[in-house]
Amino acid sequence: MRNSVCLMLAMALSACGTSPADEAAPPEPLETPIPVEPDGGIGDGAEPLPQEASQEQPAGAANVIPAGFHGVWDYEGGTCALESDMRMEISASEIMFYESIGIVTAVSPDGEDTLVALAMEGEGETWEQSTRLSLVGEGDDVRLHTSDGDAPKQIDEYPSKKCPE
Repeated sequence: MRNSVCLMLAMALSACGTSPADEAAPPEPLETPIPVEPDGGIGDGAEPLPQEASQEQPAGAANVIPAGFHGVWDYEGGTCALESDMRMEISASEIMFYESIGIVTAVSPDGEDTLVALAMEGEGETWEQSTRLSLVGEGDDVRLHTSDGDAPKQIDEYPSKKCPE
């Protein structure tokens, strides 16, 4: 008897389902999807970048520090520890020093060197600074030499080694 009651309830519930016409219609989406343009854009109508503009640009044109300088550097006799006062971390758009940070405002090549203009901030003050970056040596022996970017190239008395990542 119990089985027949369950069977009748199941049949009654199935009769309350949708009609064949409802099953053929796709369900309404909860949100209208954002259209995607053929080039992967979000469909906002913006024109894609010209092919040549989307390619990697020279460092000076893009105001980006070249990749060869990126990474953590410390005085060649330093420990590479966060508390090392000669440590600096260079990325494409900024240089972080021990107690200050420089945001890149311009980059220009100067022979094999790179001149970087920085908007500096640290210890409650702000200033502008130009820094010359030079790589000397190769492989594990590469050293970063820095000097005043507004002056002729000078020998760096405190060259930096690249720290392990």
